[in-house]
Amino acid sequence: MKKITELERRVYAIELYQRGKGFETVIRQVGRCRSWLAKWLRRFRKEGKAGLKDQSRVPHGIWRKTPAALVEKVLLLRDALEAHRTRRTAFSGISAEAIQWELGRQRIRKIPSLRTIERILARHGRTQRGPHHRSHGGGPPYPGPVAKQIGDLHQTDLVGPRHLRGPHGVTRFYSFHTVDVAGHTAATSQAPDKQAITLCRHLVQAWRSLGVPVISQMDNEMAATGGGRYPHSLSQVIRLHLLLGVHLLFIPPGEPGRNATVESFNGLWQERVLHRHSCPTLAHLRRVDRRFSRYYHYQKPHRALRHKDQGTRFPGILRDRRWKQLAHLPQQFQLAAYLDAKAQIHFPVAKGKVAWIRKVDGRGHIDVNGKTYFIRRRLSGQYVMATLFTHRQTLVIKRDNERIKSFTFPIHESRISPLFSFGTARS
Repeated sequence: MKKITELERRVYAIELYQRGKGFETVIRQVGRCRSWLAKWLRRFRKEGKAGLKDQSRVPHGIWRKTPAALVEKVLLLRDALEAHRTRRTAFSGISAEAIQWELGRQRIRKIPSLRTIERILARHGRTQRGPHHRSHGGGPPYPGPVAKQIGDLHQTDLVGPRHLRGPHGVTRFYSFHTVDVAGHTAATSQAPDKQAITLCRHLVQAWRSLGVPVISQMDNEMAATGGGRYPHSLSQVIRLHLLLGVHLLFIPPGEPGRNATVESFNGLWQERVLHRHSCPTLAHLRRVDRRFSRYYHYQKPHRALRHKDQGTRFPGILRDRRWKQLAHLPQQFQLAAYLDAKAQIHFPVAKGKVAWIRKVDGRGHIDVNGKTYFIRRRLSGQYVMATLFTHRQTLVIKRDNERIKSFTFPIHESRISPLFSFGTARS
C-alpha cells in the first residue's frame, strides 16, 4: 500500500472539509489534531493550494546581524592592538574586552557585546587561546583566607631571574610584585638581587602605594622564610610583618596556584612589559614598568571589577576612592633606622603571629620553618594551619579551626610590642 505524503494528507483534509465533513470527522480520518487542521485551513483560504506546501524556515532577513562596516572595524582594531602601533596601546591586550574598550574610546555607536566580538574574531580566525590553569577544586578543604574588600589580603611573588641585553652586556634582575586580591591594584619593583632587605624594601614601597593589608601572603621563597637553616629562627621579612602588625601567611610548598591573583599578574606583566618592550638597562625597564602601572590601573578595565559592585572597572580608581578607608604607614617609619654599619637590616621580634599552611605528608608530618613536626598519620593529605604566636612562643596547629596540637617554639630574644596594629584595628 502506497504511503500517503504529508502534502497529500493536507489536500485530503481540505477536500473532506469542503464536502461538509465536520472538524471532528476530518481530524479522525486524517489522524491529526484540531490545531493542525485549523492551521492548514487558514493557509488554504489565504493562498489556495500553494499554501498547503511547506514553506522555507530560513528568515528573510537577519535583523540582528552586525553591520559589515562594524565587523571590519573590529578586525582592524584587533590587528592594530596586536601590532601595538601607538604609545597609548603599547600595553593593550588583543581580547574582545580590549577591542570593546577601544570601540568605546572611539565613540562608536551601538558597540557590540563581548560575545558578539568573540564570534566575529572566531569567524575570521583571530582568536587566541589563553594558558590553562589547574583547578584545586575537589581536593581536601583548604584553610586559606578570603578577601572580601580592598585591603584584606595582599599576595606577593617575584619573577626571575630574568636578563636584559644592552650595549654594556647582560643585566640580571628580579621583579617583585604585590597585588591586592579584592581591589586588584598592584605594586611592582625591580632589583638586581632577591635578598631579604630587597624584599623588605619592596614591601614597604608596596604598602605605601596600596595601603597596609590585614594579611600578607607569600610562597616559601628563601628571602621571605630565611631558608629554615636554623630551627626556630625568624627571617627579617617575618620580623618586618610582626613589627608592623601585619599577619604574614605562607602558602604550601609547590602550590603556586594558591597565589593565583599575583601569578596571573606575573603573566600579564611579562607579556605586556618584558616580552613586548626591548629594555637595554634596568633603568629603562623601570621607566617602562611605571608606564605599564599607569595603564594597568587607569586605562585597562579589570574583568573582576564591576560597576554595579565597585562603581568602577579600574583598579586605580577603586583604590583612590577607598584610600581613606585603608591603613597607611606613617612617613616616619623608615627602613634606614634598622640598618647596621654594614647596611644589613636587623628588626627586633615583635609580639604577633605568623602562619604556615601545610599539607600533612604520608607519615603524618609537616615542615615549618625548617623543622619537622609530627601531627597525626590519619590526617595524611589534609591541610592544616600552623600559627606561631611569638608572645607565647607557641606553634598552634589547627584543622578546620579546631586546635589539634601545639608545640613550644623558643625565641631567644625579648619581644616588643608592634609599632602599629593595622590588622587588629580592622578586624
